[in-house]
Amino acid sequence: MGRTNTETPDLLHLARRTVETHLTSTYRKLGIRSRSELPATPARTRPPTADTPEPA
Repeated sequence: MGRTNTETPDLLHLARRTVETHLTSTYRKLGIRSRSELPATPARTRPPTADTPEPA
């Protein structure tokens, strides 16, 4: 299980709002609104790079 929005900033020595801002930005990019929607989000693959071959 992941950490809460209160636990994460304490662990990383950041402001709670900083963590919330980054999470909100990430959720927007994934097209979701909350952490609870994350498990239902389909896995997305990154475009291939020189180091990673394209899937067959």
